[in-house]
Amino acid sequence: MSDSCKDISSLLKKTGFENLDKKFFEPALTHPSYTIEHKLPPNDCYERLEFLGDAVLKLVVSDMLYKKFPNSNEGKLSNIRAILVSDDFLFNLAQDLNLKNYLRLSKAFEKEGGRTVVSVSACAFEAFLGVLFEQNVEMSKISEFLNNLYSKYEEELKIILPKFNSKAILQEYTQKIHQDLPIYDLVSKIGEDNDATFTIKVSYHGEELGVGIGKSKKQAEREAAYKACLKLKITGENDE
Repeated sequence: MSDSCKDISSLLKKTGFENLDKKFFEPALTHPSYTIEHKLPPNDCYERLEFLGDAVLKLVVSDMLYKKFPNSNEGKLSNIRAILVSDDFLFNLAQDLNLKNYLRLSKAFEKEGGRTVVSVSACAFEAFLGVLFEQNVEMSKISEFLNNLYSKYEEELKIILPKFNSKAILQEYTQKIHQDLPIYDLVSKIGEDNDATFTIKVSYHGEELGVGIGKSKKQAEREAAYKACLKLKITGENDE
């Protein structure tokens, strides 16, 4: 169907919201490039719903962490939340729902590999939450939905959290020594923008501490920082 999303009945059934009219979800699954290509109103894409869904997501995740870590301070809770609501993490949740298969993209963006872009799936996921809130779905049901998705990663978080937080850990460590920041340098970029692989090295006072590879500069920097933290034995993996 050229002017409507792929039938999303299976998506709604999988998420437990099959009672909602699927037409409400079309904007949430529409990339801005599609609205331009088809000369649709600018707001007939996921951007406004993403704004709403972002707030819903942060509220639910904040509540989840507040209950899960009763002894953690505001700083640590904020750090963990930043990881759980990051584009990289939301991409994992979106993948679990096969959300990318339901996206509407322009032909050009589709050809460029837009369906695999991390930020696109993350934005669509937040927009999906925005629709739920806009359609007056009870927050308890939205919370249950998100908790079920995140629960799959509960064990993996013990490994993922130190890696996601590695840049902050490394920065805190280096500032205690000389109050200077680590330096991240791009070593190489292979491929087109929408499907590039980045290699980045991190150094401190002229000493190379780690090299990371990722599908974005942010991922590569984080991987490099994690390698540095392992080298310096400061990963924080023994923290609560």
